[in-house]
Amino acid sequence: MIATMTVTLAGANSPGEHLQLALFTTASAVLFIWLGRRQRRTGRSFAMPDRTISVGGALVPPQPPRRVHRITGCAAIVFGGIFVLPAVYNFVAAVYELLN
Repeated sequence: MIATMTVTLAGANSPGEHLQLALFTTASAVLFIWLGRRQRRTGRSFAMPDRTISVGGALVPPQPPRRVHRITGCAAIVFGGIFVLPAVYNFVAAVYELLN
């Protein structure tokens, strides 16, 4: 987590750059948390949702929910949560620089 903050803050010299980094890390956090919640809730991979697939003229039912997909969803939520701290820090740094 400290390494993520260090890499994120390495190139930010102005409030605009801090806000850009805050926006990027917030978007990444939202994406990972959304995908993780969806995968944890359904128990199916986000790459292959629970739709019936047509293969060679025959309909193939979707795989049943699996525990490994639920665990992967929880891991994606944690990974997205790691992005929240740099987003908050960059936003606070931008506001602080604007006020000074």
